Amino acid sequence: MNAKNKKILISLVSILLILDVPLVLYLFNFKNTAFDENFYKKEFQKYNVYGKLQDYDVEKINNDVLNYLKSEKEESIKNDFFIQREKEHLLDVKNLIQKTINFYYFSLILFFILLISLAFLLDQNIKIVKHFGIIFIISGALTFFEAFAFFAAVNMNFSSAFDIFHNTFFQRGTYTFDPSFENIVNLYPEQLFFGIAQRIIFNTLIFSFFLSLAGILFLAAVKYNALKIKKYIKGIKNRR
Repeated sequence: MNAKNKKILISLVSILLILDVPLVLYLFNFKNTAFDENFYKKEFQKYNVYGKLQDYDVEKINNDVLNYLKSEKEESIKNDFFIQREKEHLLDVKNLIQKTINFYYFSLILFFILLISLAFLLDQNIKIVKHFGIIFIISGALTFFEAFAFFAAVNMNFSSAFDIFHNTFFQRGTYTFDPSFENIVNLYPEQLFFGIAQRIIFNTLIFSFFLSLAGILFLAAVKYNALKIKKYIKGIKNRR
């Protein structure tokens, strides 16, 4: 491979890596938040779910739902707490979550493939560290600003964002429920999903900050080593 083609390939792999990093961070935090039982307990207390459903074992029902959503089996949830219409919606949610998790694993595998490919293309250790430092700074900054903009949009009008999300991924009429006889909206009020969105965004902001910080440290290490080498060469010349 000639130098020009190699440079183009390095640029292409670098761009793909920068674009892939935000996906990995968002999806990682989504996966961790969506199945965090302790998080749901806090949210249930916060929005008085235990009080509204005091005749039910809320935590067991929620654990059943989370285990159902994690399972790859294509079947309706076996739970008398929900009526058939709610079970059909949960099946839609399950299919969407399974696709999201699969996409997360794909993005994660792609990240490591791109990272290893870039290391082989760059050859020299100094170049690798410097290039990775630049990529981490750019991808971290990109993720940070995206997450900040998303946070502002969600906080400004979460109900509209929630409706847009449902209109995009579910058939109209399949995701609206009456709390007087359909338990799904009592167990999972809209505010709970606002809390989920906030946590995903907040954790992504933290990850992106530390990623950019790692990039800065990489570049600082390269600069420090370059100064040491320069000083060493200068010392040899002076001895001559």
